[in-house]
Amino acid sequence: MFAQQGLALPRTVSEQYDAGREISPDALVPGDLVFFSTVTRGPSHVGIAVSASEFVHAPSSSGAVRVERLTTPYWTSRFVGIRRVF
Repeated sequence: MFAQQGLALPRTVSEQYDAGREISPDALVPGDLVFFSTVTRGPSHVGIAVSASEFVHAPSSSGAVRVERLTTPYWTSRFVGIRRVF
């Protein structure tokens, strides 16, 4: 999606986290990257905000994509930060 808009993102989650500009949760807009710690300490999973309260992500390599609420306990307990790359 970002490449279609002429934006090059690094491949790994940690590199994407480092490439973006930090955004506070109250400034979240669609297209911002939201990062979570799911398998290791620090950012290990990333999604794309679709609204101020939801994000889209691929929870596994199976190709299934889901929309989730940022306010669910699972995600709030694993939240690392928000980055803007555009």
